[in-house]
Amino acid sequence: MALRLSAIAVLAGAVFIVAAVLPVSFRVFPESSSDRRLQHILASETQWTLANVLFGVGAAVVVGGIILFALGVDDRAARVVALASGVLALAGLVPWIMHLSARVTDPAAFARGDLPSWWLWTYFILTPSAIALFGVALLASGLLAAWVGWTVIGTMAVIIVATLVAGDMVPAVYYLVALLPGTMLLMATARA
Repeated sequence: MALRLSAIAVLAGAVFIVAAVLPVSFRVFPESSSDRRLQHILASETQWTLANVLFGVGAAVVVGGIILFALGVDDRAARVVALASGVLALAGLVPWIMHLSARVTDPAAFARGDLPSWWLWTYFILTPSAIALFGVALLASGLLAAWVGWTVIGTMAVIIVATLVAGDMVPAVYYLVALLPGTMLLMATARA
């Protein structure tokens, strides 16, 4: 049961993607002018708040899914690696929630780029690292085909390098990648 709930929670991370495709996200994030960015936020305050809540919920349910996987998997090595992944993901989630809260409570500071950068950078490094470690746990568990774990690990490694090179990241890609193990795990638990 914990593995099925884990799969559902990882898939529920798709709400992060929903937040990323809300119209306010498409107006705010690519905007280079801080004044216009703030205008877009203030013109759609409710949608902006909703988007940031969904960004937080999506990230949190994936953390929960990883921890549920650790609690439900039989293989000891997979459990230990999944727990480490969950702890790492939780460590990335805390500054992400701080950042999201500040986006809503002080949109002018967000629009100007005045929020503490370490919040984002901690999230940008720890979250894909945690998801890559989840890929290792999937490999160790033997529950899914090896290509699923390797795809998660490889994709997250590329994302971390791309983040360091570009100096930025669109975090929705983390949750797009998480759809793969979530879907495969749900299918595997449905057959069991």
